[in-house]
Amino acid sequence: MYYHAIKKTSLPLYRTNEEAQRLLFALHAKLMDRQVTIIDYLLEPHTCQLILQTKKRIVLPTFAIRPIAKERLLWYLSSLGSKGKAYPYSGLHECYFLSTCFCELGKVTADPLPYPLKEILAVKNGRAE
Repeated sequence: MYYHAIKKTSLPLYRTNEEAQRLLFALHAKLMDRQVTIIDYLLEPHTCQLILQTKKRIVLPTFAIRPIAKERLLWYLSSLGSKGKAYPYSGLHECYFLSTCFCELGKVTADPLPYPLKEILAVKNGRAE
């Protein structure tokens, strides 16, 4: 099952690159511990969006979480590509530049995505600012 998790705040989620990295590492570790995979993400100063995959029900107290129907997954993945591949705190950036890996976008996993990477990148790049 796929989920869209979003956290919006009036205060910045991070102020420096180091704080953004720590936030992403903590999220990644917490979710991996619960057998939840981050498929894609977009971290902005006041918003964190995640596309998650898990076989269990997920609870993240500070996030609003909605299930994603398979037919809508590409749309959600494209929306997280809206900043383009040069934006450092996104799964799209990781996919292109092999930066610190917090998500599974473009990687070989036990539960592959229902769409080929070529199709996912096409919709993400088509939606980029």
